[in-house]
Amino acid sequence: MMSCAQFRMRGDAPALLDDAAGRWMDYRGLAHAVTKAAERLRRRPLVFLFSGLSIPGAVAYLGCLEAGAPVGLFGDALPPGRAEALIALYRPTLVVGFTPAAGYAELPGQPGWYRRLADDAPALHPDLALLLSTSGSTGSPKLVRLSRNAIDSNAAAIIRSLAITPDQRSVLNLPFSYSYGLSVLNSHLAAGASVALTSEGLTGEGFWRRIAECRVTSMPGVPMVYEMLRRLGFDNLAPSSLTTLTQAGGKLSVPLIQHFSEIMAARGGRFFVMYGATEAAPRMAVQQAPENPGAVGRAIPGGRFEIEAGEIIYHGPNVMLGYAECAEDLALGDLLHGRLATGDLGHLDDDGVLWITGRAKRIAKVNGLRLNLDEVEALAASRFAPAAAIAGDERLTLLIEADETRATEIRRDIAAALALPPASVRVQCVARLPLSANGKIDRDAVGRLVA
Repeated sequence: MMSCAQFRMRGDAPALLDDAAGRWMDYRGLAHAVTKAAERLRRRPLVFLFSGLSIPGAVAYLGCLEAGAPVGLFGDALPPGRAEALIALYRPTLVVGFTPAAGYAELPGQPGWYRRLADDAPALHPDLALLLSTSGSTGSPKLVRLSRNAIDSNAAAIIRSLAITPDQRSVLNLPFSYSYGLSVLNSHLAAGASVALTSEGLTGEGFWRRIAECRVTSMPGVPMVYEMLRRLGFDNLAPSSLTTLTQAGGKLSVPLIQHFSEIMAARGGRFFVMYGATEAAPRMAVQQAPENPGAVGRAIPGGRFEIEAGEIIYHGPNVMLGYAECAEDLALGDLLHGRLATGDLGHLDDDGVLWITGRAKRIAKVNGLRLNLDEVEALAASRFAPAAAIAGDERLTLLIEADETRATEIRRDIAAALALPPASVRVQCVARLPLSANGKIDRDAVGRLVA
């Protein structure tokens, strides 16, 4: 759905905003840039792309799709040690946007592009198109393997669900390496719409000035963004052109759903609540609020849900091929065949609306990032002391065996390591973690201590 041929047909329609220069790149220019990037990838190498929100990053990603070269997407703020570990584990032929410490040489005339010196590229399955991290910025080496069909089918389903048309413009300040941010880019470009890329924060005047100047019509956000928008007075800040809001990345409280539904209804707009996972490329359900507040809605076009022993199972063409935990896994084919066990508990009502009641696994979303709480505990233990992690209400809480005088230091360090705002992390120090009779952390006792 996103090809240079289609981009060329759209001519001088705006595609991507160059935030630094304040100019739009039209679809004809995007097609030219993507074609040039794809020409470097004719032998279908494995590419690891480290990128922030930028047109060069978007062009490199689209060039990989155009050339059929599998690409792993990672943020440009990933700590160097973790980037090096990922490169060592998967042995990509090309690294873009990050300078490896050894084993790579910069390509002549292509600044920021590095080719691997050793001839040890892993075998790649012909359906493999995209690799995304399973756990946000925690540095987990487990990657989600996605096919081009999964990417395209999910973009098409989002276009239908949100009624995205070529005249729409979205602002994007979520990274490409985050599946929600990437889905905004994919769906809008597939629809012939426009995307304004910006690194400006919501609290800056420049952000709201830019979306007013660009006549932005839609904006995505994770739960913490909507909490912030309520405090800032969204209705007074948002230009009249902004008529669509979308939310994903965790459960939004019913009062916030109702609050923004009322605001958008008053301005003749729409507010969509979405449910998904990176493993589903990433959307599985969409509903226009305030219908069924507290639910996550019905399955996207082409998908369906069923409940097995209380767990939500999703079926659809956008389901991943499977996970990769080492370079050899990149040769694997489709292991899931369109069936994804989500790890969420829930039920379907008589109208086919999905309601989530809890988690079957220790996975949480904080500030839009998917965190494995076991990995967070291991991180804290390696840096400071044994800890127990709990996530809820868009905040990560660490109960840790440390002196209270170190709480601020620990909070800042863990927040930086996970690429979370410090306000999203709470540290509570204890002399000893509560343990069960078998010597494991007593999760019920931990919950009572941090309540």
